[in-house]
This record gives sequence, structure tokens and C-alpha cells, in this order.
Amino acid sequence: MNSNKYTLDRLEGELAVFIKYPDEIERLHIPISELDENVKEGDIVLISIENDTYKVERLVEKTEKQREKVQGLLENLKNQRK
Repeated sequence: MNSNKYTLDRLEGELAVFIKYPDEIERLHIPISELDENVKEGDIVLISIENDTYKVERLVEKTEKQREKVQGLLENLKNQRK
């Protein structure tokens, strides 16, 4: 079983578009019906394929750390413009 980390970039129709974390070059499209309802845009997840079925595990701690990092960068940018 091979697994990789991805970020949920957006939802398009019936598909969830994931970008590989952290390089954001590779994309993966998964039917929304295969996702847990708790997965939201911006979440970092671990995706593995088992028996032609996607297993998507939300990485709560990693997602929160990334959101805090991005928020800090945004605050720094706002402060530089003042």
C-alpha cells in the first residue's frame, strides 16, 4: 500500500482536487463521495489506495500547523504595508 500527503485544493463538481504536499506539482482527483464529510478545503490528508478504493485520512495537527504558518505570513505582510 502506497500513501502520500496531499492538500485538498478545491471541489469541482463531483470531484475533489488534491495537490501533493508540499511540492504542489502533482494533482489527484477523487470523487467527493469517497471523502469523509469532515475533510475541508485546505486540509492536509494522507491518501492511500487499497483494493481500488481511496482511503483519505485527515491530518488534523499538520493542517493546524500549516494554517497557523500561513496566518503568520499574512500578518507579516499586512504589517509591512503599514
